[in-house]
Amino acid sequence: MTKLGLEAKDLEPTRTIFHGIVPGLSSSSIGRIRLDVLFGTSDHFRREPLWFEVVDLSSMYHALLGRTALAKFMAVPHYVYLKMKLPGSKGLITITGDYRKSLECTRDGAKLAESLVIAEERHQLDRIVALASEMPAVPVPADKASFKPSKKTKKVKLNPEDPSRCKYVLVGTHLDNK
Repeated sequence: MTKLGLEAKDLEPTRTIFHGIVPGLSSSSIGRIRLDVLFGTSDHFRREPLWFEVVDLSSMYHALLGRTALAKFMAVPHYVYLKMKLPGSKGLITITGDYRKSLECTRDGAKLAESLVIAEERHQLDRIVALASEMPAVPVPADKASFKPSKKTKKVKLNPEDPSRCKYVLVGTHLDNK
């Protein structure tokens, strides 16, 4: 926002929440703004106004264009070749991405996601430890500490068609054959 000369007062209120940017976490928008987006060169371009949700999130990406933006530009992206094509007033406009920058963004995004997930997991563990330390210990009687099968059990072969495998399971005799 700062590089664009925008301030918080320029944003419109919004209640948009993003899910899936970072696995397991959500991010709330701090506002939205309508900006003109231009693709092409000075002699052959296409300009459309687009709404952007502004998120306070550390990322290598400055803006993400979703399906509505691509539809408005009638753009066709090809992710493998890092190209996007869209119609312009003088014919087709081709936008070419940068492989090195793309890999750098992917790597940094993965590091950010991992650090945020680790921080959230650490926060949850701290809460669990705090709750556990507040709870009184409940003694478990020695006779109830281990599993004891019923007295009325029978041995059932797990795979009757395969005689080479002699694996059995104990089941209660009161269970029906189903």
